[in-house]
Amino acid sequence: MPFPVPPSDTSSQLRHRLKPFLRAAGYLAIGASAFLFARHVDGHALTRALGQARLSLLAVAGLLALGQLACRASVFRTLILPVVALPRLRVQRFMLATSATSALLPGRAGEFMRAFLLKRDNNVAVASTAAVTAVEKSMEILCLFLVLAPVPYLLPQLPAWVERAMLGAAGVAASLLLMAVVLATRARPPRWLASFSAGLGIVRRPALLAKALPVELGSWLLDFACVLAVMRAVGVSAPAASGLLVLLAVNLAIAIPVVPGNLGTFELGAVASLQPFGVSPDLGLAVGLLYHMAQVLPVATLALLDSRFIVEK
Repeated sequence: MPFPVPPSDTSSQLRHRLKPFLRAAGYLAIGASAFLFARHVDGHALTRALGQARLSLLAVAGLLALGQLACRASVFRTLILPVVALPRLRVQRFMLATSATSALLPGRAGEFMRAFLLKRDNNVAVASTAAVTAVEKSMEILCLFLVLAPVPYLLPQLPAWVERAMLGAAGVAASLLLMAVVLATRARPPRWLASFSAGLGIVRRPALLAKALPVELGSWLLDFACVLAVMRAVGVSAPAASGLLVLLAVNLAIAIPVVPGNLGTFELGAVASLQPFGVSPDLGLAVGLLYHMAQVLPVATLALLDSRFIVEK
């Protein structure tokens, strides 16, 4: 008589079987959206916009993207300090490797890579890294909301989805941080939760958290400057504050990664956010493509030059 399969195993098998279908559904949704936008894109105008883009401003955008990565590395180094003290250069290389991995592989591959490297090189429990990552993401969302807070005053006639998205982001960030505080302040967490609770140590050290907050804000401001540089490079004449909507729309579009490097969703977010300002789909697509390249190419190039870091030891 066969033994019954435990419920947890059944659930795991079901998720494993459904994963290809869910991924295919994601691809179909992206493909359908891309088709709807592509119908309105003038290929010649897109090629002309890309060919006439100012290289000096694109180079500035690439440098700003690297500056943003450096800020994010500094934030992560501060957040993980209660668990392990890491040299600044080592954290920069961690972030370089993980960002390049996320650009090449689907899902949250970069975050898995970071957890692997920290476990391999510094014996940091994967659960602790996951906890630090949860606090990191909460801070990212909260700081994005703070950067976007002036948008209703700068752009009075906004699409209805903007306000809902901003309030939703603030609610998610507040909820995650509240959960982190509750878990971190438990006097004696269960044994299975001990490593995760240790990763939330930053919540018990508000001075360190306050130190990371302005750096995270700075990383978003650098990202905003990167968007503006790309917009100016292709000659978009929309108000500068429209770059904040590009920032919001792109990050909403890539919140659930489906394809490697968020190819397609990233660009669709840029196109959709610029249309209310009279920016044509071809010019919006040029912004999305070049902004994406500014985010990926400098990081991938440096990671390739430093690829020995992945296999050392």
